[in-house]
Amino acid sequence: MFTRPYAKIAFLVLFILMIIFSLSFAFEGKQYYDSFMATFGKGVEFEGKLINGNMFAYQLFYSMWLFVPLLVVVVTGGMISEETSEGTLRMVLSRKVSKSGFFSARFFAATVFALLIVLFMAILSIGVGILIFGSGELLTYENGKFTILTANHALIRFAISYGFYFLVLLTVSALSLLFSVLYNNSIKAIFVTVSVILILYFISSLEIPFFDDVKPFLFTSYFSRWSHFFGDAINWMKIIFDAIVLVVHILLFYVLALLFFNKKEILD
Repeated sequence: MFTRPYAKIAFLVLFILMIIFSLSFAFEGKQYYDSFMATFGKGVEFEGKLINGNMFAYQLFYSMWLFVPLLVVVVTGGMISEETSEGTLRMVLSRKVSKSGFFSARFFAATVFALLIVLFMAILSIGVGILIFGSGELLTYENGKFTILTANHALIRFAISYGFYFLVLLTVSALSLLFSVLYNNSIKAIFVTVSVILILYFISSLEIPFFDDVKPFLFTSYFSRWSHFFGDAINWMKIIFDAIVLVVHILLFYVLALLFFNKKEILD
């Protein structure tokens, strides 16, 4: 995985974006605090340091959650198609190598990459945030309600939300691998994957009753579910259902990709 230049670039891009966000948060944090407090109206005061590392990590997550899956697609979209076009796939599978084992190894590599991306985001956002801005309570706004989480409670919510976000990235990786098997051109595979994600996300974001029955079965409907972990109480039954839907999508994309890969003409 890390011999692929796009993988290194993905981590570099995330690092640069976090540096830019850190500088912006450091210089504009007071302005953000004033605008945030204005939503409460006059006569409401808080004690403590609300502009802290937990707030930094939350706002960074909020700013990047839709961008990161696209980075994952760029890296995983060419894992099979690139090897097909370069002839590497034909050279390897001409030997006594199991197709299923070969693809499963690529899928496992994509899984590890998605996990490392999540850990990289979590360590940099929370670690750097607390190191620079210090720890403190986390004030969030979700479903029309303001919630204040203690510093320790906020870290637990971050751990759960990043765990769920890993399922989102793994779903995207599985879909990307599916199109990487279907297309021999990596650019085409990446473009089709991104197009499918954007179309489905557009449908899941529309506030039209016509799509209400379809939305629960679209994996893009769960892209922003991570923010629900920062509310007053977690609806565990709903979160378990959401996680099951994502796991079903992952297994579906994996099985379809494996079936197409086993039927793929290697010598063509």
